[in-house]
Amino acid sequence: MNRSNNSSKENIIFPNYKKSIVNLASTILQTYNVKPFHPVLTNIDVEKLKAKQNIVLIILDGLGYNLLLQCAQDSAKFMFSHLEDKLTSVFPSTTSAAITSLLTGRTPWEHGAIGWTLYFKEFAKNIDFLPNWDSITGSKQDAKKYNLSDYLGAENIFELINFKSPDTALYAITMKKISKSLYSIKDSGSTSIIPYKKTKHLFRNIKKTILKNKNRKKFIYAYSSSPDKLEHLFGTDSKKVKKYISNVDRLLEKFAEQLKGTNTTIFVTADHGLLDIQQYHYVNEDKELFDCLYMPTFPEPRFISFFVKPHKMDKFKEVIKKYKDDYIFLTRQEFIAKGYLGNGIMHPKIDDFLGDYLAIAISTAAMKSIYMQNGKWKKEFLAHHAGLTEDEMLIPLIKIDL
Repeated sequence: MNRSNNSSKENIIFPNYKKSIVNLASTILQTYNVKPFHPVLTNIDVEKLKAKQNIVLIILDGLGYNLLLQCAQDSAKFMFSHLEDKLTSVFPSTTSAAITSLLTGRTPWEHGAIGWTLYFKEFAKNIDFLPNWDSITGSKQDAKKYNLSDYLGAENIFELINFKSPDTALYAITMKKISKSLYSIKDSGSTSIIPYKKTKHLFRNIKKTILKNKNRKKFIYAYSSSPDKLEHLFGTDSKKVKKYISNVDRLLEKFAEQLKGTNTTIFVTADHGLLDIQQYHYVNEDKELFDCLYMPTFPEPRFISFFVKPHKMDKFKEVIKKYKDDYIFLTRQEFIAKGYLGNGIMHPKIDDFLGDYLAIAISTAAMKSIYMQNGKWKKEFLAHHAGLTEDEMLIPLIKIDL
C-alpha cells in the first residue's frame, strides 16, 4: 500500500526553515552557548536543556512522520507516545542535504550538498557525495585525491560546541562501515567516534557513554542508516521495515527505562521520509528529451537538474509537458527565487549544480539517467526520496526526558 497514491498538489509540503531539522540543530547549538545561524524551535525550552547532563540526538534515516503514524499502534507505540512535534526536512529531502544540515546547522543553500550525485568540474566526473563513490562505476574513490569536503560543507556543530563549551564531552556513534569515512571524521570534528555493528549495539554504546564520567556534560549524536536502506529495497510498507521499527521501539523503551534519573534528554528524529515509487522514467530512453541536454541529469531521481542546449530550449519546454503531472518544472531563476534550499549566503558550488531547468517530483514517479557503462539496475529501488510529498518532507521529533 502506498500512502501517497497519486500526483496531488494538496500533498506537497515545502521546507519550513523555522521548523525544520536545521532549527533542531540550531536549538542544540544554542543549548551549548553557540549563537545559531537560524531560529531555534519555539516549542523546545532551551533553558531546561541547558540544565541537562546529557543530550542525545538519534537519527533514524528515513523514519518519516507518516511512517511513524502508520506504525503507531503496533510497531512504534513507545516512540509515538513521546512524539513532541513534526518538522520538515530540508530540500531536497535526501540524506546528503539533510544530514549535512544537521551536522552543520546550515541550510543546503549554505553548505552546498544538494544531492546524492553531484558533478564536480574539478574532477570532470559525477560523484556520489556522501560515500565518495564514482557514480558510474560505483567504486570507492581515493579520499585524498577526491577530497570532496574541501569543496562542500561548513563548520560542523561539534567544533562549534567544543569552542563555546569545551567542558562538554562530544560523541558520534555511527555504523562501523562509515565510522572512518572522511565525511564522518570531518563532520565529527573534536568528537570521539564510536562505531557499532548492529542496532542493539547502538543503544548499548549510548548507554555506556552516558554512564561513564557521570559528572561531565555530554552531547551524543547517534546515526542509523535504517529504516532508509530497508525502505529503498523492500518498500515503505514491507514487513522488514516494520520489524526494524518494532525492534528500535523495544530497544529504545528498554534503554530509557535503564537510564531513568540520569538527567538526560533524548531526541529521536530523521533526515527525511520515503515514498513508494510506481514508475521510473529514463532520460536516455526519451530520445527527444535526451537530445536537448548537454550533460546527464543529477543529483537525484526526484530532484533533477537539466542542462539544456541553448538552441534546443524551445524543444525542451515542449518535451517536458508530458511529465507535468509528476514533476514541478522551474527555470533556474524561478527555483532560486522560491528559496527551497533555504537562506543565508549561497555556497559557491550551488552555481555549478543548478541547471537551466529543475524538476521536483510531486507524485510516485522518479527519473534517472542511464550511463551506457552500467545501464539500468536489475532491480530499481522500491521507495525513494528528495521530492516534495509529505511522505518525504515530514519527519517526527520525539523527545524523551529521563
